[in-house]
Amino acid sequence: MSENSTTPIELLTVGNIVSAGMRIYRDHFQPYFGVAIRATLWSFLPFFALIPIPLILIYSQANTSSFLLLIPVWLLLFIYCSAKSIVNNAIIARLVFGELANQPETVREASRILKPKMWTFFLAFFLLSLIGIGIWLILSIFMGILGGIIAGMANAGQQNVGTIVVLALIGIVIFIIALVFIIRLLIRFFVFDLPLAVEENITATKTLGRSWELTKGYVWRIFVVLFIATLVTIPIGIIVQIIAGILENILKATIPANPTDASFQLLLFIMGYSIGLLSNVFLLPFWQAIKAVVYYDLRTRREGMGLQLRKQDI
Repeated sequence: MSENSTTPIELLTVGNIVSAGMRIYRDHFQPYFGVAIRATLWSFLPFFALIPIPLILIYSQANTSSFLLLIPVWLLLFIYCSAKSIVNNAIIARLVFGELANQPETVREASRILKPKMWTFFLAFFLLSLIGIGIWLILSIFMGILGGIIAGMANAGQQNVGTIVVLALIGIVIFIIALVFIIRLLIRFFVFDLPLAVEENITATKTLGRSWELTKGYVWRIFVVLFIATLVTIPIGIIVQIIAGILENILKATIPANPTDASFQLLLFIMGYSIGLLSNVFLLPFWQAIKAVVYYDLRTRREGMGLQLRKQDI
């Protein structure tokens, strides 16, 4: 379906999409923040379970082979916690879409609808991960072979500076093309969880297909939205880095330990990871809101949905 094949209703500009996401997040900060805390804690739990292992290995004579027996248990924990985190992410997106569609829901109502789909969400995420890994492997092999060919040609013509420059430029161009391809591919699946969260009778494979269908012809528009949204989040990232640096200096000044000590390094890692989780709690609802507004806009443009954007100053 071409980009101009339908008559759009309530078209949003790129600026509208970002500002609408920010406004909805601001107006519903408390419920979205609560769901984001749950999603972040679920994603953190498997890694929290790994924290004691380095300490045990450092300060005891425990047999490392015994820890290998715990790998299947940890994998099960990781899968379950990931599924819980993914479905909580989807709850935020569904709530935002409900606001846009003038069909608001409470967190409890959205949870009641989406939690039975938890494993379908995880399967969709798993399939998307497999697609990403497959593309990455193919590109890695291709780039490795191409790099070897270019290196061989460069060695053969090492006395010819012009040949080396041309080959280097060819390598750069190919790298840029591969990067653009990866970005386009990721954007095509940007709203992969929204159809499953919002629409009826959607399976894990169908939700990926719906994302692919809806984003066709709008890749660079979505890219601009993501670029602007990223610029909006930069101040938060800067603040997080400043806080992490201050706390690290405080720890180094107050704890009488060698900075190269393994326990001290582990403490710094836990502190930095915890601060990162805190920033994720604040940013997760924002990104889910952006995703939901993009999905709303895509469906409006492609399908001319009879959805009316709530009258907000966006």
